[in-house]
Amino acid sequence: MTKRTAAEKKADKRIEAAYRRRCSGIEIDIMDIGRVFKAGHAAIAAGADEPGLEHAVRAFVETIRKN
Repeated sequence: MTKRTAAEKKADKRIEAAYRRRCSGIEIDIMDIGRVFKAGHAAIAAGADEPGLEHAVRAFVETIRKN
């Protein structure tokens, strides 16, 4: 297991906050949480601001939602 950098931890917090704001109540498989974070990290790497990050996370979650 590799040690997370401060930038990665900050990105994780941004992704978690975006998920909570835009995807609260949407049921997804627990095994897909890593994929949500991967999509969020890709959006951040592409230069997404907060609304863009929220949109990217929500768009991905819509593809894997269970309800």
